[in-house]
Amino acid sequence: MNHSRWIRIFSWCIVLTLMIMPLSNQPLAAAEEAIGHNQPASSPSSTPTDQIIIKYTVMSLQSGGYAPAGAAHMAQLSAKAGIELQYVRPMSDEVHVVRLPGRRPESEVQQYADRLMQLAEVEYAEPDRIMRPALTPNDPQYNSQWHYFGPYGINAPAAWDITTGSYDVVVGVIDTGYRPHADLAGRFLPGYDFIADVPTANDGNGRDADARDPGDWITTAERNAVGGPFEGCRVDDSSWHGTHVAGTIGANSNNGVGVTGINWVSSIVPVRVLGKCGGYTSDIIDGMRWAAGLSVTGVPANPNPAKVLNLSLGGYSPAGCGTPMQNAVNAIVAAGTTVVVAAGNESDSALYYSPGNCNNVITVAATDKYGDKAWYSNDGSTVEISGPGGDTYFSSEGVLSTLNSGTTVPAADIYGYFQGTSMATPHVVGVVSLLYSLVPTLTPTQVRQILQNTVTAFPGGSTCNTSICGSGIVNAANAVAVLPRITSLSPASKLYNTGGFTLTVTGANFTAGSVINWNGSARTTVFVSSTQLRATIPASDVNHVTAGVVTVTTPHPTYGSLTARARSFLVFGPFNVDLPLVRR
Repeated sequence: MNHSRWIRIFSWCIVLTLMIMPLSNQPLAAAEEAIGHNQPASSPSSTPTDQIIIKYTVMSLQSGGYAPAGAAHMAQLSAKAGIELQYVRPMSDEVHVVRLPGRRPESEVQQYADRLMQLAEVEYAEPDRIMRPALTPNDPQYNSQWHYFGPYGINAPAAWDITTGSYDVVVGVIDTGYRPHADLAGRFLPGYDFIADVPTANDGNGRDADARDPGDWITTAERNAVGGPFEGCRVDDSSWHGTHVAGTIGANSNNGVGVTGINWVSSIVPVRVLGKCGGYTSDIIDGMRWAAGLSVTGVPANPNPAKVLNLSLGGYSPAGCGTPMQNAVNAIVAAGTTVVVAAGNESDSALYYSPGNCNNVITVAATDKYGDKAWYSNDGSTVEISGPGGDTYFSSEGVLSTLNSGTTVPAADIYGYFQGTSMATPHVVGVVSLLYSLVPTLTPTQVRQILQNTVTAFPGGSTCNTSICGSGIVNAANAVAVLPRITSLSPASKLYNTGGFTLTVTGANFTAGSVINWNGSARTTVFVSSTQLRATIPASDVNHVTAGVVTVTTPHPTYGSLTARARSFLVFGPFNVDLPLVRR
């Protein structure tokens, strides 16, 4: 690395220090019963909180007359904790949230939680940690998106030769919400605002079905207001963070406007969990569960469950992921949804930041334009893979995506450069959405294996290596190239009641043992080559249908059974009304 680059990194390290120092110097309310007064100062990366997440034992909930929100029970909890606690709301999975009189250092709140754990009816109690944002088409600004096509970008153009995505692949963006943007028109499905705290939400109410981002700016007065909800928070303009993330995943592409997204046709479910000064873990957990199609108390079901979740956020959690968060991740992954998380921007070990330190997630570090570890990126053994996060020391070396010009409330559509593991994460998520476009039934484990086995290697002499930055830099083209796909059927249609026939399926990555399925049922298949299969389709398959749905299931030596996205076979005759075509 040359001398000027060392100077550049050193200068940014000074800026980073200045940015995070105020978090450790903020005035904090005194704690009842002197809890925390002799404790070490809060880590610069931790954020004071005023809430605790509690789960009660099954036995206590089954006992008659037990009311977690009741006055008598809250009095009991308050007496045990040694501080007045107020019931806030239920979560999913018999978990509840209670509130302290004001925000306190996490180490202090942990001691109140430890006291509650001594109650027989409490299964666990944890601080409700506050997390924060971690930051060849004809689109005119595509040439500025080095992170797609550069030597250490994601190799997107070659992937787009194979697939540009699928309409029915849904991506959940768990973030600040979204702003309507011309280059994102038509891409958003109905989302939800999970921010329960009204000041944090900044939209005049708590939870509702409006996931639009009203802005998350913090003023100097708000920061300095002793006892206020934003005391000690970083003064800043509105970030429009979720809109930037969404643009990387799915900005409208090849439309002659603005920038390009990785998946040109995917659908995005915006889930708002971050507002002014971040967001509570309890809200984030509920938002994650809802996005994946799991039930959340008091919230209508999500009609469009996501196949992959983008979490460009995190918070300091040196003790580990946390039981509520890990339980949520486990349930989401068990439901078949892949969870991708930013490693964090503290230039620290990712082991200390949740949810990136959870099991069963794909944790993403950030690299710069040259394949080096971005100076701000967390790293370590918990990182699975890296993605382009950029470096805005030179703005053109950041990640370019959709944005809004408002410094407080929303204003005009614009495009802007950001840097961060927040920007690296949607690159991985976008690639995952392309994988699901080819093989919709991939499991989260298969997704992780494919990503890690198809990376771009870090360059020689890079500050990244496989011990701290995961297996390499995500490579879209390499990833999609290993999956089976159907490119054509021959014949592609048939007249009704004209007998059976031989169907030839042409595609890629077929292996010996591949099976052609007709409307979900396996048919006798002949393996011709890795690009061609044949099957006998009996007359009974085409005599009483208007279309046949054709898939191919291929055994892969590394990834197991893979079923390529379906193709429609048309049957013309008396039934061809409202044909059930497969969208691609």
